[in-house]
Amino acid sequence: MNKIIIFSIAVFLQLSAFSQQAFELRSADGFYKQGEYYNAIVNYEIYLGIRKPLISFTPYSQKKNVVFSKSDSAQRADEIISESKLVTKPIAFKLAESYRALNHYQRSEKCYARLLQTPDTAYPYARYWYAVSLRCNNKFEEAKNELNTFIKENSSSESKVALATKELSTLAYIKAQQNSDSKKLFTIKKLRGNIAQAEGAYAPILLQDTLIFTSARIVDTVNKYSKTNQHVNHLFYNTIVNQDSLSGKATMIRFPSRLSINEATATFTPDRKKLFFSRSSVQNGKTFYGIYVSERINDTTWSEPHKLDKINLEGSNSIQPSVTQDGKFILFASDRVGGSGGFDIWGAKLDANFYPEEPFNFVGINTKEDEQAPYYHTYSKTLAFASKGYKGMGGFDIYAATGELTSLKNPYNMGAPVNSPKDDIYFFSSSKDSLLKNAYISSDRASDCCLEIFSLSKKIIPKVYHHKIIGYVLDCDSASNVIENALVNVEKIAAPFTTTTNKGGFFFAGNGDSINGFYVSKDGYIPESQKISLSKTVLTHDVNDTFSICLKKIKPVIVTKTVEQVVDSINSTIKPQNIYFDFNKSVVRQDAVPVLDQVVAILKKYPTISIALDINGYTDSKGSDAYNLKLGNARAEAAKKYIADQGIDANRMTLKSFGKSMPVAPNTTADNQDNPEGRALNRRAEISIKAFTIKK
Repeated sequence: MNKIIIFSIAVFLQLSAFSQQAFELRSADGFYKQGEYYNAIVNYEIYLGIRKPLISFTPYSQKKNVVFSKSDSAQRADEIISESKLVTKPIAFKLAESYRALNHYQRSEKCYARLLQTPDTAYPYARYWYAVSLRCNNKFEEAKNELNTFIKENSSSESKVALATKELSTLAYIKAQQNSDSKKLFTIKKLRGNIAQAEGAYAPILLQDTLIFTSARIVDTVNKYSKTNQHVNHLFYNTIVNQDSLSGKATMIRFPSRLSINEATATFTPDRKKLFFSRSSVQNGKTFYGIYVSERINDTTWSEPHKLDKINLEGSNSIQPSVTQDGKFILFASDRVGGSGGFDIWGAKLDANFYPEEPFNFVGINTKEDEQAPYYHTYSKTLAFASKGYKGMGGFDIYAATGELTSLKNPYNMGAPVNSPKDDIYFFSSSKDSLLKNAYISSDRASDCCLEIFSLSKKIIPKVYHHKIIGYVLDCDSASNVIENALVNVEKIAAPFTTTTNKGGFFFAGNGDSINGFYVSKDGYIPESQKISLSKTVLTHDVNDTFSICLKKIKPVIVTKTVEQVVDSINSTIKPQNIYFDFNKSVVRQDAVPVLDQVVAILKKYPTISIALDINGYTDSKGSDAYNLKLGNARAEAAKKYIADQGIDANRMTLKSFGKSMPVAPNTTADNQDNPEGRALNRRAEISIKAFTIKK
C-alpha cells in the first residue's frame, strides 16, 4: 500500500512539473503575442531552465529590459540555447525576437544562430537579424558574410536585397569611422560615481556643478500605479566634480503628487524657475507621454506639474523637451499628426513667461523614421538630435545641423566616437565656445541592455587664418596696359611659391601663412618687389589685400646717348634686390632664381659698360659673430657662383659678409619672444648694381 502511495505521489509530482512547464510555455507564447517581450523572456527562460533575470525599464516604455545579475551564468544560458532539446525552432525564434526587441543582442545572436543550424523558410529574416545582432556585438566581418549570404538566398526579392544592402552600407560606414584619424582628437569616458548606470541612466544636462539625469533605479515610488521598490524612470541630480565624475548620493526630484509611471528628460528655463519634463499617464488603458511644467518654490521644492496644452495633443505622445540656451524656443519629439513619420522633431517659440506658442515641424530635418532628443547649442548655432533615418552606424545615431533654428542646413552624422554600432542619443554641451569641447551623450555601447552616460571632449585645433592677396601687374609707361605671364615670387613665412599673371595681368596668392611680400619679374622689364607688413605674426582673422605694381621696361641704349647718360640711367632705375635663405643654409632657393636671372640679364645687356656687382651676405641673430660672418660669406659666394655659372665674369663681382650685424627686421618681439618672421627677412644676400665710366 505504501509503495502504491509513493508511486502515486511521484507520478503526481511529474505531472505537476509537466503541467507547470506547459503553463510557463503557454504564458510565454501569450506574452510574446501581446508584445510583452520581457514577460515572454522570463517565462521562456524558466521553461528552459535559465535563471530568472533582474528587471529594468527602457526609456519611455513600460516594457522591462533584461539585465542579468552577476551571479547568473551567461555561459550556461548560452549552452542551453545552443543545445537544449526544449529549444524548438518556434521557441528559438520568439526568444530571438524578444531579446532583439529589448536590445539584448548577445542572446539574440545565439538564438538566431540556433535557427540557422537547419534553415527554415518559416523564418525568412532569421539570417538578416542574425547579421544585425553580430554587428551590434562588434563582429563586423561575420555580419558582412551573413548579409552577403542573405542577399544570395533572396536575390529574387527586391525588398530583402535592399534591406541587406542598407545594412552593408552601415557596416562600411562603421569601418570608415573606426579608421578615421579624427577619433584621436576625442576623449570619451563613462561617468563615474553614484549614478547606478547598470540600472540605466540617460538624458544628462548640466547646471553649473549639478548634473540632472533620468534613471530607472529602484526608489520609493509609492503611487497608485507602482508598488514600492519598482524600476521606474525618475529625475535625479548629483554634484559633478569634473567632467566625468560625480560625488555624493544621487537625489530624486520629487513633486507634490506622484501619479506617473515614468518621469524623464528634464530641461530648465534660463532663469531656472521652470522645469519642463516628460511624464506618462494612462488613458483608456493605454499609456501616453506628455510634456509637463513645474515651477520652483525653493531649492528642493517644486510645484505640482501641469500639462502643456499646445505641446500635447490627445492620442499622441510628446517627449524629450529641451529649452534653448537663450530661452527663445522649446524643442521636443512627438508622433503627433503633421509629421513625416514616427517621432519627429518639433519646436515652439516661448513667450515672455516661457510658455510655448504654436508648435512647428522641422520639415527639412525629419524623415519617415524616428527623430528624437533634440538639443540646440545656441553658441555654435547647431541642432543636435538622434535619428534612425539617415546613414549611420546602427540604431540611433547623433546628427548635427548648423544654422538658425528656422533655417538649418542639411544634417550630418557626428561620426565615431560620438556614435557607435548601437544606440547613441541625448546630446548636451556645457561649453560656450565649442560644441564638442565638453559634451555628454547617452549610449548603450558598453552595456547589454541599458543607456549609460558618457562624457565627451574633443581637442580643439586652433583655426588657421589666411592672408590672401589679389595682385595686378601693369606697365609703368601705360597704366592701362597689363603685363601677362609675369613671374611672381610670393614670400611666405612657411613656404614661398611662384606663380604667373594671367591674361588680365592678375595673380592670386593665399591659403597659407601671412605673406611678407612678392617679387615680380618679366623679360624686358626691370624687376620690382613689394613688401607687406602685418601687425601680428599669428593672424587672428583672415586678411585680404589688393595690390598693383608696375614694371618699367628696360630701354635699349640709344646711340645718341653718351656713356655717362647710359650709366646714369642704369643707376637710377635698377634697385638693390634681396634673395633669402633657409635657417643655417647657404643654398640658393628656388624663389631666388628669378632675381638672380634678372641680374644676369642686365650684366649681359651692357657688356661694354663697366658694372660693379656687390653681393653682401647677412644672417639672423642665432649663433656667434664669427660663425655668422662665415655663414654670411657663404651666402654671398652662393649667389656669386650662380651668376658666374650663367657666363658672367667673376671679376665683375665683389663680396662682403656682415653676419648678424645689420638686421632689416627685429629678431625678437617687443616682449623678448622669438620673431621667426623677422629672422626670415634677415637671412639674405643683398645684390646691388652700380654702373660707372672708366677714367682714362
